[in-house]
Amino acid sequence: MFDVVVIGSGPGGYVAAIKGAQMGGKVALVEGHKLGGCCLNVGCIPTKALVHAATTYLNAKEAHKFGIEVGEVKLNLAGVMAHKANTVKRLVDGLEMLLKGNGVTVYRGWANVPAPGKVEVTYDDGSKEILETKNIILATGSTQQLPPVPKESLAHAISSDDALELDKVPERMLIIGGGVIAAEFACIWNAFGSKVDMVKRSPLILPPVDEEISRRLMPMFKRKGINVHSGIYIKEMREEGGEKVLIADTKEGERKEFRADVILIAMGRVPFFGGIDLQALGVEHDKYGIKTDDTMQTSVKGIYAIGDVVGKTFLAPVGSMEGIVAMENIFGHEAHMDYSVIPACVFSIPECASVGLKESEAKEKGYNIKVSKFPFSANGRALAIGETEGLVKVIGDADTGKILGVHILGPHADDLIHEAALAMHAGLTAKEVVNMIHAHPTLPEAMFEAMHGVSEKPIHLLAR
Repeated sequence: MFDVVVIGSGPGGYVAAIKGAQMGGKVALVEGHKLGGCCLNVGCIPTKALVHAATTYLNAKEAHKFGIEVGEVKLNLAGVMAHKANTVKRLVDGLEMLLKGNGVTVYRGWANVPAPGKVEVTYDDGSKEILETKNIILATGSTQQLPPVPKESLAHAISSDDALELDKVPERMLIIGGGVIAAEFACIWNAFGSKVDMVKRSPLILPPVDEEISRRLMPMFKRKGINVHSGIYIKEMREEGGEKVLIADTKEGERKEFRADVILIAMGRVPFFGGIDLQALGVEHDKYGIKTDDTMQTSVKGIYAIGDVVGKTFLAPVGSMEGIVAMENIFGHEAHMDYSVIPACVFSIPECASVGLKESEAKEKGYNIKVSKFPFSANGRALAIGETEGLVKVIGDADTGKILGVHILGPHADDLIHEAALAMHAGLTAKEVVNMIHAHPTLPEAMFEAMHGVSEKPIHLLAR
């Protein structure tokens, strides 16, 4: 008898399993695919390895601007892919050691839940085994969202998984989607030499980020040669004379064709229930995910759900925290999931990051807001490293100084956002952040100055 059986080994599942074992529980983890789930194998980690290779390649070509002569810079795509594969392997191998070292029993098979307290594991040879357990955590993750086209059209496109394994740089790449996955792949393959076009329905890219950040990023993409086509409604895909052809209607009702060597579907993710009959179990759910309370328990006592299958954020660290909260409650330690402060990053080139409310959301909620922006072009460290595009934008409550949201476009946005997230989590005002001395010359000084603009005025920027 196990205390908990976790189904799925992504960032939600494996963290939950380790946490439960650390709390003294007898824990099993069932995984039919590779340990680490989407994030480690075909998501967060491999894409970031490619983003780093892409930015390194671009920086090498710009080295002469800093007085460094490196000769002809060449892309070795096989070497790039080897770096990606090695990064993934090291992390997956490390995860296997972590699970073993913490005493988690791993079953390499496919899970089903015939009834609460029972998990059926089916192995590749067809044999089955029933695990008895007091609690079950569903961490089955997500799968690729597909466009509304005939099934035969999909054969003419590749998935984001496939885009991680290309053995040559396409001369022309057409990307369906304008969210995080689409933006990151657009930047990666554009840097490697592809002519990239993105097609999407809505007018702005990256819907989760503040609208101003999106509006500023789009012309940056255009200067790089990434063309964004909005108001596009996809009808079908086919092949003609070795070319991939996408047929679409515009929002004005006109028929339009896009031609490329590769069509990449990168529309985001949708919850994946792992083939488990949730209806029969009585687990409340819809197409958007499994319903849980703030302890991560579903409508069925003893069955919890975490991560992408819940459908709230599709962010790996949120799934991890949900796993910890679930295990805390399973083992008698009251814990509640708080979604109010979630830093999110987009590894585009340049990067975006955000936490808290967008400006439009703060207005909709009725706040009397004060918006402060500080450009990286006025930051000494950004000038020294030659990365002056972008800004830090802080949205504050004009009446209390409370930090409502922070949005960053520019160098190391993924690192910088955590100062804002920590400040918001601790309930600090913009004035209290300003009262902390920031090292000089550093990129976080841009955050310092933007916070100044909420509490008073920026020091190193003329007030308008």
